[in-house]
Amino acid sequence: MITRLLSALVLIIVLALPVAFGPAWVVLVFAMIVVPWCAFELMKATLSKTAHVLGYILMVGTEGLLWYAHKGDFMLLFMVSTCTALSIIIAGLYLYEKGWATGRDVAIALSGLVYPSGLCCFVVMLRYAPDGRFWMIFAIVCTFIADGGAYFAGRSLGRHKLSPNLSPEKTIEGLAGGIAASMVFGLIFALCYTKISELTTVWEPLIRTYPVWLYIVLGLAAALLGLAGDLNASMYKREFAIKNFGNVIPGHGGMLDRMDSGITVGAALYIILSFII
Repeated sequence: MITRLLSALVLIIVLALPVAFGPAWVVLVFAMIVVPWCAFELMKATLSKTAHVLGYILMVGTEGLLWYAHKGDFMLLFMVSTCTALSIIIAGLYLYEKGWATGRDVAIALSGLVYPSGLCCFVVMLRYAPDGRFWMIFAIVCTFIADGGAYFAGRSLGRHKLSPNLSPEKTIEGLAGGIAASMVFGLIFALCYTKISELTTVWEPLIRTYPVWLYIVLGLAAALLGLAGDLNASMYKREFAIKNFGNVIPGHGGMLDRMDSGITVGAALYIILSFII
């Protein structure tokens, strides 16, 4: 537990604080390091050892996806995605012919264009959206708070299993605690951010006015979608019989083990906000 808490503190200092206080390009830099890393961990865990070149193609393509996502150039983003897919297909055909890859390997590598790479493009785009700094921090706060709320509520009140096949330790009571924590603290953060931005220059003021109900609804969405991201990672780990995607973060596992919830929350918030504002 102490190792996990210390690692979380380091992640907050190294990742969360620069994202919160730094310019938008900081998010892009971190994304271009973290997202290919996540893709590498996923491909390493799921591809045959002789088919890892498919994962390397995905990693290279991911850099292009993130770059054009931050530029807002959707045509070139789509072209990079298409070229990456074609490269994986052509390489997969060659590897299959040599007996070094299976059709499943090719399908998994192609799916990596969506998860994690494609979804993470929306996370980058969220930072560049109107009031992007605020919404990026909101997503981080709600994700962390929902995870913590679910953990403590589950430990103290948990009785009914939520998803015994995917994650036996998760409970319905834990989910309720995570939702409540995300909604309450998401609202508190939003109100505090607004006040702080009015009184100091720590954060730029919001350029738009948002109704209170939106913070509550998005807090709920963040809790549910964060859970979906967590369970999705658990599904991969159970399917491929691994405990963690890596060991780069003590107490947490790999980079994807830590980013699984944030990927889905950030992507969903961007899409939801695109329709609302």
